[in-house]
Amino acid sequence: MSATTNDRRALYLLSSLVLMILLSPFLGTHRLGEVILVISLFVALITAILELRGERTFRWLAIAVAVPVVLTEFAGFFYSSHALMILDYPLLMAFFGFASVGLFTYLGKPGAITTGRIYASVSLYLMLAMFWFALYNLTESIYPESFAQAGALSSARVPRPAFLYFSLITLTTVGYGDVVPVTPAARVFAAFEGVAGVMYVAITVARLVAAYQSAERNQQ
Repeated sequence: MSATTNDRRALYLLSSLVLMILLSPFLGTHRLGEVILVISLFVALITAILELRGERTFRWLAIAVAVPVVLTEFAGFFYSSHALMILDYPLLMAFFGFASVGLFTYLGKPGAITTGRIYASVSLYLMLAMFWFALYNLTESIYPESFAQAGALSSARVPRPAFLYFSLITLTTVGYGDVVPVTPAARVFAAFEGVAGVMYVAITVARLVAAYQSAERNQQ
C-alpha cells in the first residue's frame, strides 16, 4: 500500500479523534448532542481499526471489543441503566488499550518518519487520553464522588465531558486543579496518567529516531 494511502488513513484517525474531543463539551448536555457524539465515537472506532491494518492481532482484538461497544452505546439510548454504563467504560478502555498498543508497535517498526507516522503518534497520544477518560468514568460510576470540581457544590457529580478535559490536562501534566481526584484510587490513576504522558513523549521520540536510523542502515 502506498505511503500516501497510509498517510491519509492516519490523518482520518487523527481528525476523527480531534473532532470527537472538540464536540464533547458542546454536545454532551442534550439528547441530540449525545447522538452526534456517539456517531463521532463510532467514526473514531472505525478509523482506528483501519489504521491497525498492519497489526492483525491488535486489529482483531479491537474489532472484537468494538462490536459490544457499539451495541452497548445503542442500548444506552433506549435503556438508561447504571449497569450499562459500568459495562460500557471497560469496553472502551479495552478498545483504546488494544488500539494504543497496536499503534505503539507500528511506530517502533523500521522505516522513514513519514507524515503518516507523525499523525499516528499524535493519535496515539489522544487515544491514551481516551483510555483514562473511560477509566475515570468507570471509577466515578463505581465509587461516586471520587472526583470533585472546584466551585461546584460538594454533592454535585463531575459531568462526563469534564473527565475528558481532566484526562487531557493530566496527560499533558498541566493540571489546573479545577477537577481533582479525592479518593486514593482516583489519585493513583491520575498519577499514572501523568507519568504515562511524560514517558510517552520520551519513548515515542526515541522509537521514531531508532526506526529511522534502522531504515537508513538497511539502505546502505
